[in-house]
Amino acid sequence: MDKMLKESVATLFCHAIKLDDKDLVLEKPIFCRFMKENFDCDSEDSQKLLDEIMEKDCDNIDTHISIISNGLYNEPYSKMSILKQLNHIIFRSKMRSEDYEFFDKVKHSFFAR
Repeated sequence: MDKMLKESVATLFCHAIKLDDKDLVLEKPIFCRFMKENFDCDSEDSQKLLDEIMEKDCDNIDTHISIISNGLYNEPYSKMSILKQLNHIIFRSKMRSEDYEFFDKVKHSFFAR
């Protein structure tokens, strides 16, 4: 489950980066730091994961959001940590209304009653 969860979180972050062509140089440190702190990925592994996912087309982001939400079902602090990092990615460059629509979609999925 950890590998699937890690890839889904990475896909979520990459989707936000790709949403409006955010500056990957600015976003990379946030991505790599989160992966190190939460999934014990060293810098090289984080960079490789980022590159792999950025190259993929992700038209099933809802599946990845669901994997994260279900995988962290009883871990609200972990979900909040992901939302915090997602917010950092959105905020750092080229903020648009579509970014926060995406953020709200993820937040609702994580904490739907």
